[in-house]
Amino acid sequence: MRIGILVKEFPPDVIGGMEIQTMRMAEKLAKNHEVIVFTKKYKKNDNNPTQYKIVRVLNVRSNLFLSTLSFVLLSIVYILKYKRKIDVLQCMMIYPTGFIGLIVNKLTGIPYFSWIRGGDWYFGKKNLFKRFLIRKVLKNSRFPVLVQSEKIKKDVLRFYPAANIKVVGNGVNIPNNQREGRHVYFVGNLIPRKGVDVLIKAFSGIDGRLVIIGDGPERGKLKDMSVKYSVNCDFKGKIPPEMILEELKNARILVLPAVEGEGLPNVILEAMALGIPVIATNLAGIPDIVIDGKNGFIVKPRDVEGLREKIVLLLSDERLFKKMSRNARKTAARYSWENILSKLEEVYRECVG
Repeated sequence: MRIGILVKEFPPDVIGGMEIQTMRMAEKLAKNHEVIVFTKKYKKNDNNPTQYKIVRVLNVRSNLFLSTLSFVLLSIVYILKYKRKIDVLQCMMIYPTGFIGLIVNKLTGIPYFSWIRGGDWYFGKKNLFKRFLIRKVLKNSRFPVLVQSEKIKKDVLRFYPAANIKVVGNGVNIPNNQREGRHVYFVGNLIPRKGVDVLIKAFSGIDGRLVIIGDGPERGKLKDMSVKYSVNCDFKGKIPPEMILEELKNARILVLPAVEGEGLPNVILEAMALGIPVIATNLAGIPDIVIDGKNGFIVKPRDVEGLREKIVLLLSDERLFKKMSRNARKTAARYSWENILSKLEEVYRECVG
């Protein structure tokens, strides 16, 4: 089958959970399908991997609005150019790429589906114009809209009960070896909604090392906070996607203290695949994966004391830690790429059939 994947950003230009997941998905799909990835053009990065093709869409980069608008308009032009090489178009967000898929379908008949990833839904529906476009995609029930968990599915169906929603989670490689470290890790962009300031406050007074992977506008402020609260904190910055699993082997615990806007962060599954218990907040689809008391802990957003209590417990209670580590590996196995790609194949057949 010839699969087009439409995604706003893509590594190495932008490295985030959705971008890394899309890259790995393209690599896996390319073993059995012809894959074309349509994404924004950044600078002069025109390199293409050998397994699949990347088409980089020109966009006006003077501000975010013009960049998105030009990407939407020009993506349609680029996809029309390749329409004879696409059997199904996979849109890696409901807004704006899902709306692009809807327009392309109206113009060409190419079947498509969109995939809600988190912020595109939870932030997008707060904006009147974006909500209008999202509803247009959800109304087209001939083609499914994918979500990452049952919890997100319920959230969407409360907004539009007639939508054709299917649950397909993130895929993850299941390594043979496991974690061997003692440190507490955070992986993600350093932006306010990720709640890293809450994590630093919670780590104050804990005898251990906090490792933060990622970069963003909050980095300077967070570094100052780590000094203020006397936290042994190592800011490693942004690292290549292929190095994340190697880095996570040094972890004992992964903490994701987000305060809003999450979907189902892929790093949760990557950590669990290594036998790393996860402490995370009860947002969106996270509680569908992190089962409180079984493979990790769920805490409320901004709950500094509650977060500190769970970190200390997993650092000190070896018996509990080993039980959660085993359960984390079992959870991750359900999201192996073999299982996820099997579900995707069903979606492709539904769309094309």
